[in-house]
Amino acid sequence: MPDLSRLLNPRSIAVIGGAPAARVVEQCQKLGYTGRIWPVHPTKKEMHGVTCFPSLADLPGVPDAAFVAVNRHLTLDAISQLSAMGAGGAVCYASGFAESGDIELQSELVRRAGELPILGPNCYGYINALDGIALWPDEHGCLPVKNGVGIISQSGNVGINLTMQQRGLNMAYMVTVGNQAGGGVEDALQSFIDDDRVTAIGMFIEAVREPIRFAQLAQLAYNKGKRIVALQTGKSEAGALIAASHTASLAGNRQAYAALFERCAVATVETPTELIETLKMLDNGGVLSGYRLASLSCSGGEASLIADMSEFTNLKFEPFPAEQTARIEATLTELVHVANPFDYHTFMWGDKPAMTATFSETMRGDHDATLLLLDAPPREDQDSSSWLVAAEAFAAAAQTTGRRAICVATMSENFSESMRNSIMSLGLNAAQGLRETLVALDRAAWLGTHAPIGLPAPVTAPGDTALVDEADSKSMLASWGVPVPQGARCSRNSVVSESQRIGFPITLKGLGLAHKSEAGAVAVGLRDAEQLTAALNAMPSEITEFLVEQTVTGIVAEVLVSIRRSAPLGWLITVGAGGVLTEIWKDTQCVLAPATAQDIHSALQKLRIAPILNGYRGKPAANIDSLVRAILTLQQHVVKSNLAEVELNPVLVTTTSSVAVDALIIKEK
Repeated sequence: MPDLSRLLNPRSIAVIGGAPAARVVEQCQKLGYTGRIWPVHPTKKEMHGVTCFPSLADLPGVPDAAFVAVNRHLTLDAISQLSAMGAGGAVCYASGFAESGDIELQSELVRRAGELPILGPNCYGYINALDGIALWPDEHGCLPVKNGVGIISQSGNVGINLTMQQRGLNMAYMVTVGNQAGGGVEDALQSFIDDDRVTAIGMFIEAVREPIRFAQLAQLAYNKGKRIVALQTGKSEAGALIAASHTASLAGNRQAYAALFERCAVATVETPTELIETLKMLDNGGVLSGYRLASLSCSGGEASLIADMSEFTNLKFEPFPAEQTARIEATLTELVHVANPFDYHTFMWGDKPAMTATFSETMRGDHDATLLLLDAPPREDQDSSSWLVAAEAFAAAAQTTGRRAICVATMSENFSESMRNSIMSLGLNAAQGLRETLVALDRAAWLGTHAPIGLPAPVTAPGDTALVDEADSKSMLASWGVPVPQGARCSRNSVVSESQRIGFPITLKGLGLAHKSEAGAVAVGLRDAEQLTAALNAMPSEITEFLVEQTVTGIVAEVLVSIRRSAPLGWLITVGAGGVLTEIWKDTQCVLAPATAQDIHSALQKLRIAPILNGYRGKPAANIDSLVRAILTLQQHVVKSNLAEVELNPVLVTTTSSVAVDALIIKEK
């Protein structure tokens, strides 16, 4: 676990190389770095007025940080020297390592680094705007700050883009990690948690290398009051582990990462602007205590717009209580109707005392934040003073009531830089873009109502696997205590006699197939020997072994249940709408093991089929507790075993029981 503290907070910097190294010198000077800068170049005399040294051996001291911007082979030599010197760490700028297929060269880089912490290779570097440090060979948008958010990016170019934001985000750190041969996402996360000047943490990542450590750090960040927001890419379903199962097509990398982040209380977003606006919300005011909002605007159209656009979130615009409505009405003319979202009209526009009175009474409610929609003229030749009066009244109301207040431009460009700065100087959030703001509020409320729930169970990817046939799978389940139908394995000649022994109605299944329904190898609810014989004769002739089972009746719902390895993140538990239409409904929820009974109950209640489980339109409810017990029993025997995946589809849930009538088990050979 590399310690990046010296590397990210250096008092001396060595920059090694030509043009990229010179740009690092320039960017450090622009950002106001006051430490020592030692350019290293065999022939250059100076870089941007700073004297060069011909080699690392000629430096006047040991650098706390180094930016190595020479080709990949010379990078190895430089890293060897820096490690031998006892330097604090290095950024390896060069590409041509594992990202281009040269794994051996990257391994050699790690070997030569030894105890030297490195970022990269194939890494753009980092910016520390708190201390004026920019080991960054390009332009960026960071300005000196005293505190702010730290952002980790696995992409150098996305890191550049994020620094260029024009949304007023106080960015304390931008750290890119490249190939993560040495220091990676978790190490930068540790550094941000340890720096008291960092208020919140953002991540643009493709993968988590160390999920157990990541979960530990998420808990530590939560304990220190620092919330984490992640934008994850590369969530393609092509990452699914085992193509034989239904679950693999439904629960790939996307669901596994969502389950990890939920377990760690890490909020997720889908776009860079959502990431920025959520971090702004956390940096200025922190999390929300809940999802209840009040909205102020001087237009009925805006009130309708925010009500409509909030429907994709969990945000709530609840009606004001009668007592609060009366207080608000007392500040208005009789022509204004009080509702939430609230169109306060333009009768009081420009009248700061009147606006302050109305805004104050609106804020004095039991909601968690109040919004003021305020799109202002953005050009310098336009007069936006009356819009600023509205913001000042809003700020005065927030100060009087002590409530959370957020100014929102419905279109991001309708806050000019001067208007945004004026709003922020009043102590208000200046949120840009209505949709992004609603996402940010929803995420801030989620973070305010969720806490980490413990570490995921460790997992490794399986080696060679084999499919267990259904009869043996059912025997295994029964030995664990997972309910299965009464049944027997038999040959084609003994199907009828075994069925008569078990008792009709009978379900007949051909063995040796992963997906029996698609092959015409399943017949359900056969009432007598005649129907059974007809079904048997209709099945593929190459099937020689069969499973006959007593048919489950009184079914309330068909549920899919699966536990599968999703390395390296954990054992992924999936519940969903089951049966032959599983892939069509795509109604699933995922959690990582170990899961509690409450975790499973919550996941089931998030399904679209939850009303059926609960008893829809007067119909009997399913015995959900029996289903939860079966899932917990399955978890107990599958997690940390030699199994790669267990899928039960469907589990037939009745008013009294839950029975796994189909099972697919894949084990390591």
